[in-house]
Amino acid sequence: MEKAICGSPELSMLDEYLSRYYAGGRMRLQHAEECLVGDQRAWIRTVRNGCKDAACLKGAYLNRLAVLHAVQPGATSLRTIELPPIPSLVWIVPPAADQSAAPRSVQTSPLSASGRIINEVATGDGYVLQSDAGARHVLVSLMFLEQPTTDALAQLAGSNEARYEVRGRAEPTGGEIKSFAASQCTFVYRKAR
Repeated sequence: MEKAICGSPELSMLDEYLSRYYAGGRMRLQHAEECLVGDQRAWIRTVRNGCKDAACLKGAYLNRLAVLHAVQPGATSLRTIELPPIPSLVWIVPPAADQSAAPRSVQTSPLSASGRIINEVATGDGYVLQSDAGARHVLVSLMFLEQPTTDALAQLAGSNEARYEVRGRAEPTGGEIKSFAASQCTFVYRKAR
């Protein structure tokens, strides 16, 4: 894989851009750096290393750059390459610091949902993702709100027209509302318009 990247000026350039984007993302999301590091390693292992030719690699790099685009400081943001219109990472909710209340050993299942982020801090639920059809998923319960996530989610909830895709793990619950597991990384993406 490395030989294919180094042997192509275009792929080498995309690899360099991705290195900058990844570094910029780690700075911006330093509160959840472990989550981003794990996500990047998974992308390399499953997506990038799964490619068999240069066209696949180019597409993989452009998609990953599009995912990381929204978390770039202005200096590293690409202006000369058109990125695909896919959901872009805007925030990561890290695992809760309180491992007694949010044990890492709890069995979880994958959960992905789309909709608006609603601020329900005043009513005690915290931040909720509500689909256009009305389904609700607790994104971060009041009990686990920590800085800087509180400020970031308040800002995302303030945009009524924005739609988000949230990917994480679900905690086992007996109720109708599925909650994103406080013990796991939860990734928030702004959907492309």
